[in-house]
Amino acid sequence: MQRKRGSVSLSLLITGMLLLLAAQLFYLYAGREYEKHQQQIRAEQLRLLCFSAMENLAEESCRDGNKVFTASFYLGDAAAAVSSKVKISEDQCVRYTEITAECGELRQRLRQAYFSLPESVQQQARACGIISGASVIGAEFLPPETLYAGGREVMFPAAEAFAYQAIGELPMETLRLDGLSRRFYYLDDYRGLSFTGGMKVAGSGLIAAQGTISVADGCEFTDQIVLLSEKQIIIGDNVRMPQALLLSRKGIRVGRGCSIGGVLLSGGNIEFTDTVSFSHHEGLVAGFSSFYYIL
Repeated sequence: MQRKRGSVSLSLLITGMLLLLAAQLFYLYAGREYEKHQQQIRAEQLRLLCFSAMENLAEESCRDGNKVFTASFYLGDAAAAVSSKVKISEDQCVRYTEITAECGELRQRLRQAYFSLPESVQQQARACGIISGASVIGAEFLPPETLYAGGREVMFPAAEAFAYQAIGELPMETLRLDGLSRRFYYLDDYRGLSFTGGMKVAGSGLIAAQGTISVADGCEFTDQIVLLSEKQIIIGDNVRMPQALLLSRKGIRVGRGCSIGGVLLSGGNIEFTDTVSFSHHEGLVAGFSSFYYIL
């Protein structure tokens, strides 16, 4: 009888210990989940701080390229610091703004890129939608009301100015699936970039390339597009570009049956090989910014 009672007591003790261990494990797990949840909340708060700081950062304070904004906040009982810095190209045409928010070991970083033409070029492009540093060939294929100019000085940033934070590759499959998504791209491959014939490119974006940019027959760009090439831009037949800013160091060639709305600027010849539809959209030279992206 005593042996049976001892066995029961031992069983109860073991059961109690197991329950106690289970409770400890539960509280440990719950504590970790709570801490994880708190970290997620703070990370989201840091993201919101970044967005708020980016939206409120005055453009005038972004001209010297130094750290221009610092502030401290509290996320509950934890201190958070927000700072910003700006990188500007030598010609003042390309600007990258970076906002950093930190709380303990957590850090969120928000960036945005901005591009604008020199003011003198903007003035020219507001008055005239086609400007060549050499000559405009095939102007008879343009609509009668089109204003164009040849022999003008054309200035715009070098492609390298976009290398600092722009994306370094642009696969055609990415374009088909995701479009441009208001991103900046810098392609340092001197072979350039070729858009596949008949493809439809959704979304706006900026592409700066060291090589020639070729747009094959039948391509369509649904939104605002900025193409900058250190060589040539070659547009095939029946291409649709309703909002295009085309910048080429050595020349632009446009095929037949194209419909282009925007501004064409080149240091070389601008050539039209057959009848095209062209409309001047002067607002495209005012500036172009990427979306905010988190790092």
